[in-house]
Amino acid sequence: MTKNVLTALALSFSLLCASTAHADFAAGLVVGDPIGFTGRLTLNEKNSVDGFVGASSGSYRGLQLHSTFLFDNVQSWEVATEGPMNLYTGVGARLIFVDDGKYDGDVAFGPRVPVGLTYMISDPAMEVFGELAVAMNVSPKVDADLDIGFGVRFRF
Repeated sequence: MTKNVLTALALSFSLLCASTAHADFAAGLVVGDPIGFTGRLTLNEKNSVDGFVGASSGSYRGLQLHSTFLFDNVQSWEVATEGPMNLYTGVGARLIFVDDGKYDGDVAFGPRVPVGLTYMISDPAMEVFGELAVAMNVSPKVDADLDIGFGVRFRF
């Protein structure tokens, strides 16, 4: 099942990239909980979509996938000549394919709401970010969780 989900996500992501070839794309790594690979596709000056594939070690341990529609530049500060620091928020969904503990074999899923800061660097074209995200699991039981991550993405 995990292979089918990853294939569907990869196909969807590649179609999205092909349809917005002019857009700014960034890819990189996130450390924290969860830890893994991240990508962000800029849609316009105010919005982007991010995606994540990695490992969750929180209340549910296993493969985590999430995607979020982001409202970029909620607030912006000029902090250096390199680029601005931007506050962002968004709304999305999270899946965790649980492979440990009482819910081994189940899929935890639910909405996810992040708040974060991104610092844009022009040379090299990269962004450094930190994010807190509240996630509400609706399965296998109703509860809340907190994701915390710091990362870097290189822009293409």
